[in-house]
Amino acid sequence: TFANNIFFPSGVAVIKKEAYPNLDKIVKIAKEGKFSLRVEGHTDDIPIQTSRFPSNWELSATRAVNVLRYLDEKGNIPAERLSAEGFSQYQPVAPNDTPEGRQKNRRVVFDFAL
Repeated sequence: TFANNIFFPSGVAVIKKEAYPNLDKIVKIAKEGKFSLRVEGHTDDIPIQTSRFPSNWELSATRAVNVLRYLDEKGNIPAERLSAEGFSQYQPVAPNDTPEGRQKNRRVVFDFAL
């Protein structure tokens, strides 16, 4: 699990260049194994409504897909081993009533499975 601010600016789904070293480590791990990798995008409960992202659903899903694309393109990991899911604000790990709690809920999760 990585805090979202490592990968994305607030309200944006373009991966920060500073995140590439962390993603490259995930690529290395994924290439060494024969397991499946699911990328999960999560947001806090503050609504977003832009022309690009009408809701947190689209934002969380697009972030997960963009991370997945990086893994696919950079790591040449077989596509049948990759999946992406956007959970929006519906699986919080902390209360959304403080800035610290909202920060914990904005995250990208990598789930490895055999």
